[in-house]
Amino acid sequence: MADRARVKRDDRRARYTKMVIHDAFFELLESEGFDKMSVTDICKRADVNRGTFYLHYEDKYALLDELIDEALDNVAVIEPDGELPLCQRVPDQGKYRLLFTDPDLLARLTRHIIERGADVAVPQIMERTGLGRDDAYTLFVFIANGNIALNQALGWKRNLKLEHAHELVNVLTESGLDALQQLGTRR
Repeated sequence: MADRARVKRDDRRARYTKMVIHDAFFELLESEGFDKMSVTDICKRADVNRGTFYLHYEDKYALLDELIDEALDNVAVIEPDGELPLCQRVPDQGKYRLLFTDPDLLARLTRHIIERGADVAVPQIMERTGLGRDDAYTLFVFIANGNIALNQALGWKRNLKLEHAHELVNVLTESGLDALQQLGTRR
């Protein structure tokens, strides 16, 4: 019984520690940017020692990866129409928006989006076009990168301009997929 109470207390303590580390990370991301912040900076801001930080994270990149995954989990849940691909979804929560708008994080964010989306999108592209897995993956990476670059250029702000841009991209993408399907049926 005492062990169970300790686990709950420790679990609550661990959640609190991670919360203050996350908060410190976002504060530093906003004020300094990712490249300029260090683990020491995060620990000072969170008022935890480095040993405590390293109990939870290997380095600041592991923390970043956890926060990107958390952001993508949240953006997937809060998106009003679940029809949009993940690479077209826009984060509503301010702290997560920082992850999407920091240019130094774009490559890592893109990698996470592609890793998450490939399992769903690649088989859909294969079925629709008749392409093999490698070609469908290449096409998916191209489409995802284009959508992410467009979102980045428009500041990841959900508005009429972004909606219109996504409509244009979707028309172009759908036309391209249709053309690839036609090409495959002629072979």
